[in-house]
Amino acid sequence: MSPRVILINGFDFFFYSMEEERMHIHVEKGENTAKVWLEPTLELAYNYGFTSKEMKSIIKIITENERVINDKWNSHFGKQSG
Repeated sequence: MSPRVILINGFDFFFYSMEEERMHIHVEKGENTAKVWLEPTLELAYNYGFTSKEMKSIIKIITENERVINDKWNSHFGKQSG
């Protein structure tokens, strides 16, 4: 199960249900894919195919939707203590 978090400008942001506990988000558009760590700081885990301009847009979308992403993470995986 991969719940969609947001879909903006063709960028599909989602979680994989059976992955590591560290908060992160995946993004796909066409054949391109990336994973971004959300904690302890925003950090690119990997990028396959996105240009630097697209990655800047992706990071901006993540930053602007931080609250939505956190809420959906907590709703899907359960509130984490920390």
